[in-house]
Amino acid sequence: MPKKLLRKMIRSRLFRRPMENHRGRHCGCAPGTHAALVNLITQHITPAQNQDTSGVLDIGAHAGALLLRLQDHGFTDLSGTDLDATRFDVPDAAFQQLELNNTFADAFHRRFQLITSTDVIEHLDSPRNFFEQVHHLLHDDGHLALSLPNVAFWEGRLKFLLTGELWGFGARNYRTQRHISPITFEQMSMMLDELGFELIASTSGGSFATQAWRTLTFPLWGPLRLLGGAHTQGECAIFLARRRAPNAALKQPEHYQTRWEGTPDTIGLDNTASPTLPPGLQPA
Repeated sequence: MPKKLLRKMIRSRLFRRPMENHRGRHCGCAPGTHAALVNLITQHITPAQNQDTSGVLDIGAHAGALLLRLQDHGFTDLSGTDLDATRFDVPDAAFQQLELNNTFADAFHRRFQLITSTDVIEHLDSPRNFFEQVHHLLHDDGHLALSLPNVAFWEGRLKFLLTGELWGFGARNYRTQRHISPITFEQMSMMLDELGFELIASTSGGSFATQAWRTLTFPLWGPLRLLGGAHTQGECAIFLARRRAPNAALKQPEHYQTRWEGTPDTIGLDNTASPTLPPGLQPA
């Protein structure tokens, strides 16, 4: 079967769910992603009653559907930001148009209890800049909740097995929507730790697959679910983290610490002295 015909069949309404809306606002990510993210948030966070420690900022807010869903669960003092200012529609919410590839924390003259961002970080030149800016914007015990394409998704595992390429980050995704920054679950955990966040929980969620597609493909995803766990099921990887001090040790890889301090190391050298090495590099 021609590749284009196969792709068209997979994307038909029989196998692919349409984009989701909440209270009339377009969600902008896989159906179920916002619900999964809010479920994770409400399991761990109670909306602040004190105005000095309140505030929700949705980065990459699009039309504001996620903010409205959080409002349904009691969160108030809502703000949104996006590069596109034409779609945001949340009554009484503040909005700022921002380019997230720049430093953006100084655009706000306040801090927030909760910052959310769904399917944004994969578009950015520097995820680390994003985390550093968010760290400045959160209260001391504030939380960050975010999602991005799940490269551990079962279709992604099969794609990598067959092609060596990551699901969601091929040439088509690069050209059409600039998916340029893939991050795995383990990498996200380490990056958050390094840049000043304690990972509270992670999961996966959201999917365009219809029941017909899941039934048809069960022989593929069923075994992978058993072997790889729940992270194989959702098209989006979802994380909730709490602000804390950065882990400076992670900026100094163990194999290079002494070298950076000016002391030669013996990594990769045999345990026997070599006459070709100067005395300072002879193994102990």
